[in-house]
Amino acid sequence: MNAALFAGVAPGLEGVAADELRACGFTEVNPLAGGVAFRGDPLDANRRLAVPTRILQRVARFPARTFEQLVAGAKAVDWTPFGGLTPQVTCHASRLYHSGAVAERLAGVVPAGEGTLFARVARDRCTLSVDTSGERLHRRGWRLENGPAPLRETLAAGLLRLAGWAPGMALHDPMCGSGTFLIEAACAAAGLAPGRLRAFACEAWCAQRSVVSGSAVPTAIDGGDRAAAAIDAARRNAERAGVEVAFTVRDARDAVPTCETGLFVCNPPYGRRARGPGAYAALGALLAGPFAGWSAAILCPDEDAVTALGRAPRVRHRVRNGGLPLEWVVC
Repeated sequence: MNAALFAGVAPGLEGVAADELRACGFTEVNPLAGGVAFRGDPLDANRRLAVPTRILQRVARFPARTFEQLVAGAKAVDWTPFGGLTPQVTCHASRLYHSGAVAERLAGVVPAGEGTLFARVARDRCTLSVDTSGERLHRRGWRLENGPAPLRETLAAGLLRLAGWAPGMALHDPMCGSGTFLIEAACAAAGLAPGRLRAFACEAWCAQRSVVSGSAVPTAIDGGDRAAAAIDAARRNAERAGVEVAFTVRDARDAVPTCETGLFVCNPPYGRRARGPGAYAALGALLAGPFAGWSAAILCPDEDAVTALGRAPRVRHRVRNGGLPLEWVVC
């Protein structure tokens, strides 16, 4: 199937998501605010892409100045392949401004069911898109145990790409928690498809085929955490993911590199979890000492944290995690 698709992504990751789509061979790739439009097979996209949070299949776009136009546009679509759907509607700057009324009209046309139909009415035009993913794509199927304030897998995958990491480059996380950064990287290095362990909504209308793995690239990936329970959870998560990562119960201040160069990543405590600037000062000491030859990419909540790292940032990306505004500082 070669369908018109839209990959929703976390704010700030549109560029790396577009790069990933092109690298995977998808066509007509067009980055937009909040995601990337492209063409391809929905099941292939859900299985292979690491950065998007959801894949939508565009099914119609038409003028919708009146409810009559809305109903006529919806009736022109063959809904049979998608089974039953429930409309979710947003309205913006349009004559049809009441989302509940729009949803009611669409529900009178579209067969009802557990799938999701996203309807966006903006500037008197309606775009109808069917959710092909089901659960959001960060639910890979392996992270069944969490530490405090974990990163979503899709965000971790995007941040690694923003930092310039690629399979073959050593990776270390001294405060790894339940292991999201490291396991995402290990899966990429092993050539494992992100969606290989789960099902997707579009399996009901897409042709079935086996999941194809890519080539494995030997990569040194390791990390630590002072909480033994977090390391136990990380090890079990890695086992479910089918990858090997060297996890160690260790205070971040005692971290040591396994090779001369690589990427040092970290999601330190911030917000309610923070206990003063000590975590960032400790990271700065590592970057000035044993990891002086490594690049670094660290989530920072404010300028004090950036300063405590002791390195001039090369790139700063604004992101959000757990509802908090942060910067992904590459230095």
